[in-house]
Amino acid sequence: MTLKLQNLNNVLLEKATHRLQSRLGDLNKTRSAILAGTQAETDSRERLNLYQKRQATLALSESSAISAQPSIFEDDVQDLSRLGKEALTGTHNDLLPIEFFEYGLYAARSVGRIEHVEGLRFGTGFLVGHGLIMTNHHVLPNEHEARQHFFELGAEANRIGNQTPSKICSIEPDRFFWANEELDIAIVAVVDEDPSFIPLDHYGWHALIRQQGKIKKGDPINIIQHPLGRNKAVVVHNNHLLHIENGTDAHMFCWYSGDTQKGSSGSPVFNSRWEVVAVHHMAIPQTNTQGDILGKNGQPISRATARRHPDQIAYAANEGIRTSRIVDALETAQFTKAHHTDIRDFLLKSWSSPGAHRRGLRAAVRSAQAL
Repeated sequence: MTLKLQNLNNVLLEKATHRLQSRLGDLNKTRSAILAGTQAETDSRERLNLYQKRQATLALSESSAISAQPSIFEDDVQDLSRLGKEALTGTHNDLLPIEFFEYGLYAARSVGRIEHVEGLRFGTGFLVGHGLIMTNHHVLPNEHEARQHFFELGAEANRIGNQTPSKICSIEPDRFFWANEELDIAIVAVVDEDPSFIPLDHYGWHALIRQQGKIKKGDPINIIQHPLGRNKAVVVHNNHLLHIENGTDAHMFCWYSGDTQKGSSGSPVFNSRWEVVAVHHMAIPQTNTQGDILGKNGQPISRATARRHPDQIAYAANEGIRTSRIVDALETAQFTKAHHTDIRDFLLKSWSSPGAHRRGLRAAVRSAQAL
């Protein structure tokens, strides 16, 4: 018996698969463009303008990026004797400052594992400021479920330095809880049970930036996650933003490549500046027109084979919820508890304040120094 999408009783996955089906051509176009080095040509003029405008703005407040090498065919090239010694071999500059790695380590400090008290279910979440974490709705769908989980920071392996001790935080939905099923997003308060051991606000936090233009199609992305509920991991290879669009019924989502596993739900998806551009929520399998889930050989996979060898299932892409859309939804959310509204307003204000992204990362420096 073949494995059919409609028999999985997973409405969230069905909706995501249907969203992706009509966009497979766009994703494949971007994949081909990445190989050819022409990915910028696949994005819309509107989004490219937003991206270029934001890059120009950031260049004024940050150290300038390494300037692009001029073409060897330009008239002002005077010394052709150096031809073939050094070059930017692609169509855009991939050089990054070495602090890219340091920023990534600080960005990772605020990402933690969400675990059920009985150890049955896992997810990933990350601090977003003021003692709040963000994850998926399907990880923490309601206040009752939230109370059955805890949040653990510092669950990491370190074989060449000091082992990172972990920090356990309980989840307190009474202080704050917001969940949006359509977006598959949840924000909930956590409690610092042991403030004497590196206070929670020393782990840093991530501001959700409403402004568009943080990334363009074909750009690399990085995902910090707890796959299978294990120690923290990061995927930085073979990951690119494949598709994103405005003004359609799927404008809330984006699609990208990159390895994830069960337990990675709720992971932050970063651009090269370590800004959150999306929240990961699922990997979408490839299907045919009959709704059969396909194996990596292109043929429908049987239910038995999928159970024994899940690695044989073919996946079309990952889907994430766009940061700008999360901010929009949170801003218009209605709360029955006045203090929840106050916390929401304070959170939105802190995200939109100048320098919020860098302040959140710099806060993580204190926890790193304490270790």
